[in-house]
Amino acid sequence: MTELAKLCRVDVEEELALVAIIRNNLSQIDGLGSHIFSPLATHNIRMICYGASSHNICLLVFDKEAETIIQILHKNLFE
Repeated sequence: MTELAKLCRVDVEEELALVAIIRNNLSQIDGLGSHIFSPLATHNIRMICYGASSHNICLLVFDKEAETIIQILHKNLFE
């Protein structure tokens, strides 16, 4: 971290969780964005990571909301 801080600003945030949505051909689901983000409109998403693979999307969320977010996503994407 010390070496990195010489090159740029470094902030460390705690109490965050990484939620990964993994499914074959995830990118082929019609309306994928609305299935993920509409039900999460009242939750804070700190970061979205998508594009490296058509099989996963990662969300960085507050740790205290992670379990609820996982349940919402499972209901909307897999049930």
